[in-house]
Amino acid sequence: MKFAQILYDKAHWIFEADEKPEFAPNIILVDITGRDDIQEGWDYNSETGEFTAPIVPDPTPIEPPPTVEEMQAQTLINTEYLIAMNEMGIQGGTV
Repeated sequence: MKFAQILYDKAHWIFEADEKPEFAPNIILVDITGRDDIQEGWDYNSETGEFTAPIVPDPTPIEPPPTVEEMQAQTLINTEYLIAMNEMGIQGGTV
């Protein structure tokens, strides 16, 4: 026989045993004999007794870090900006 321990509405642990083990009453075991498609982590609906594969959302794309050339260009722009501000006599946002 094959069993799935249900924890937080998910198949937490799948194992085989000759008979259903006697665990504490709060441990939920479901007989899944003949259901080789069910895997740990699958969602379990206690009302229907059905298991479904979890839906994993696509990861949020991460913007790549700037290249060395981009950082050097930004540093040059910032330096040029500060020099121009100094030459105009503008310091710290005041005239």
